[in-house]
Amino acid sequence: MTERKAGKSGPGRPAGSDSIDTRQRVLDAAIRCFAQSGYGPATNSAIAEIAGVTAGSVFYHFGTKSKLFEAVCAEVYGRIIERSSVAISGALSVRELLRAVLSVSARLNHEHPELAGFVVTAPIDARRHKELSEGFAAVSTRMIEGLTEAVGRGQEAGQIPDDLDPVLVARLILAVVDGFAHAAAATDPVALDTLDALFERLLLDAASEPGEASAKPRAGAARKSRRDSSQPLAG
Repeated sequence: MTERKAGKSGPGRPAGSDSIDTRQRVLDAAIRCFAQSGYGPATNSAIAEIAGVTAGSVFYHFGTKSKLFEAVCAEVYGRIIERSSVAISGALSVRELLRAVLSVSARLNHEHPELAGFVVTAPIDARRHKELSEGFAAVSTRMIEGLTEAVGRGQEAGQIPDDLDPVLVARLILAVVDGFAHAAAATDPVALDTLDALFERLLLDAASEPGEASAKPRAGAARKSRRDSSQPLAG
């Protein structure tokens, strides 16, 4: 497929807008291709065909496929982080944080279902291909840092036990959200809403009210938490 040559920008179109549009089309196509096929099988030619541009355009904007993957990570997780930051700004308990982040995840899945597929495949691809690890680690760190700060606010407010490692609590929350992302990648959005509602009813609504026993764990539970914190979480 050939890409329409960019001429002069039309009325109201800023200079370089054609190039920006092409870059975004390539990003959107790469999200779909990486989500459906994974990094290994995906090719710049296949991505270019989905985007309706030439393979040369993909190379012009991103260079290597690994750089394109890094840009897709920044795009996808950037959207998630931007929305999540707003959603969790007033959340103080783990229950509120889970509700906020899962709500963002559900909305994004309805609006852009391909994002869930990429969120599922990206960690696997980053482990399989060493050239992807640095770019993926950067966005993962941003996700963890944002939630860790929110957990810290909850601890200061007495809504989350202050003897727990906030980083581990943040990782636990993300593990739950990642589980829903896996379900979203293989489940109809309407069916996923049912799972989300079930999770809300059985686990979140069943939890104790903020400030009650959940903020003051039993001594045995606290000791077990400290022991477990030394163990790495499974990827």
